[in-house]
Amino acid sequence: MTPSTVRTPNGLDLTHHRLAPGAPLALTARPGQESALILLCGQLTTTLPDGEHTIARTDPFTEPAAGWYLPPGSTADLTAGPDGADAVEAHAPVTAAPPEAIQPTAITAPGREVRGRGSFERHVTTLLTPPRTAGLLIGETLAFDGRWSTYPPHRHQHSNPPMETELQEAFAFRVRPDTGFGVLLAYDDSVRDANTTVLTDTSLAAVPGGYHTIAAAAGHDLYYLWAAHGDTDTHLALHTDPAHAWLLDS
Repeated sequence: MTPSTVRTPNGLDLTHHRLAPGAPLALTARPGQESALILLCGQLTTTLPDGEHTIARTDPFTEPAAGWYLPPGSTADLTAGPDGADAVEAHAPVTAAPPEAIQPTAITAPGREVRGRGSFERHVTTLLTPPRTAGLLIGETLAFDGRWSTYPPHRHQHSNPPMETELQEAFAFRVRPDTGFGVLLAYDDSVRDANTTVLTDTSLAAVPGGYHTIAAAAGHDLYYLWAAHGDTDTHLALHTDPAHAWLLDS
């Protein structure tokens, strides 16, 4: 399957790979760039300086994430397992201090964090942040059975820390059952003017700026890998749409 890619104006990109059994994948972080690969399902094997590593995952809805982080100027040659592999590759330019990592390292998932409540409860896992990376942030979110996520709508468009930071974001989605869908809304000032993107299984999307929010269709679970990167800011500080901020206090 031909890989699909989404890019943001500031140089962040995500590429979705669906690899056949035994297929190779060369992962490269060019000088001045940092990279990561997150396995969604299947099996991948690579050899790092500390030996051979194999990771496996049945699906992103029930099992924790695994993958590899590559600092600038490093490479890793991967091989898909007997049932193939479904994985997302991320790249971002290094625009801040160099990462702490100096060679490719494994990514393992911490416990999931429950955020929100009721119809906008979601489960979030943060996988990569500085100082391990230079500025690349990666995580996963699960919205079960028709729930909203990234909610209330928020933005991270203006560099005004600690109130808000300027980060562009890209997403890779999976839907369960895979015949289902979700919706991404993005807007500058009012939700009445929102651009709507229908999310199907394996969709990619980018949000360079503005408020945004995501919902799963009723009866379906929505997973998304999110990656964020800023030209100067390296941590995520959200500004909630004031029209909906009351939800945070009720």
